[in-house]
Amino acid sequence: MRNSLFSMGAILLLSSVSYCATLALRPMFSMQQESEATAQSPRVIEISAKKYLFTPNEIHVEAGEKVELRVHSIDEAHGVKLEIYPEGAKKKGAPGLVFDQPDQNGKVEKGVDQVLDFTAQTPGTYHFKCARICGMGHGRMKGKLIVGQ
Repeated sequence: MRNSLFSMGAILLLSSVSYCATLALRPMFSMQQESEATAQSPRVIEISAKKYLFTPNEIHVEAGEKVELRVHSIDEAHGVKLEIYPEGAKKKGAPGLVFDQPDQNGKVEKGVDQVLDFTAQTPGTYHFKCARICGMGHGRMKGKLIVGQ
């Protein structure tokens, strides 16, 4: 009888320790899964566009970062055309910005926000400009995407 009580106590103790360990480790696994999901999802950056101005007109991201650039036109149809090679680079070889859908870079549809998904591969400064002629100040409607190390 005494052995059976001892065995029951040992089983209860081990069960309690096991249960507590499971509860203690659950947040750690949850944080790891959340971290992995965040690493895979793109960083969303919103730009507003109105006659002759992008806001913000300077954007900073890190090399290797996935980016979703959303361009919202306020007054008329505007869009962004991003250079795919950094400033000063020869326009040959692998581009510094790799687009999921390259045909969307510079594409403008009236009444539809432009969405550009890309990975910033190479550090440097990439210029962007308005993709649709919007008036006398169109040539001044520019900005920079700066990819850090």
